Amino acid sequence: MGRRSRKKYKVFRPPQRTLPKIFQCPACGSMTIIVDVETYVNDAGEEKKKALIRCMNPACGLRAELIELPSIFEAVDAYSRFLELFGSD
Repeated sequence: MGRRSRKKYKVFRPPQRTLPKIFQCPACGSMTIIVDVETYVNDAGEEKKKALIRCMNPACGLRAELIELPSIFEAVDAYSRFLELFGSD
């Protein structure tokens, strides 16, 4: 004669948020900006990144390239740097 076993409750963990992959275009306003980030080594031997930013809307066709980004930058960081430069023009 044993005791009745306790019911095990599943621990609720909220889903981990991921970084976005598609961004809003500042020129046309649609969610069509794609950021491609590549890593390279510059002449001083430091690891840097460059980002190619493209609007996939055929009517807009906005393109930009950011070079000499820090190695810790992700696509979101490159997009925010692009917005700063786009707004300053």
